[in-house]
Amino acid sequence: MTEHFTWGIVLDKKAIGEADGEYSIFTWDVGKVIARATSSRKTLSRLAGHLEPGTLAMIRIVRKNERGRFRMAEALSENKTKNPTVIKVFSLADSLIPLEQPDINIFAFLKNLVLNETQSEALACTSLLKLVGFDPKTAKCGVCGSEAIACFAVQDIMFLCAICQNKNFVKR
Repeated sequence: MTEHFTWGIVLDKKAIGEADGEYSIFTWDVGKVIARATSSRKTLSRLAGHLEPGTLAMIRIVRKNERGRFRMAEALSENKTKNPTVIKVFSLADSLIPLEQPDINIFAFLKNLVLNETQSEALACTSLLKLVGFDPKTAKCGVCGSEAIACFAVQDIMFLCAICQNKNFVKR
């Protein structure tokens, strides 16, 4: 059994069954993990308030074996943000960051977003893309190779120019 007691930033949450929840959390020492919390959506749950997206918390997660799932054991929130811009950036981070790849720079960036909330959405997304290896300054369109980038297609994990974006390469 492996136990981690570490800082974590809640990126996203999903409802599982009637009362359980599954949380995507970027931790200081493990990286992004998906942890399941039993009865976390019940009214009297002690975990519910500490596991909202945009929360910096001290968490304890447990895994029975190397290939098993993480279970949420405890969480105590330190700071929270309700800023919709930060929540959007966390949603993008959840879709781009691979599981169990620790990165101190990404953690510091996400923590800074929770604590300061001062960056614009465009600047925060650009910074995140650069941190995960998709630098917009050196990017080319993934379809035609043009250097005039219009957007980043998350579902295709590539940059697109305006022409290729309009040709319905991006599924909406």
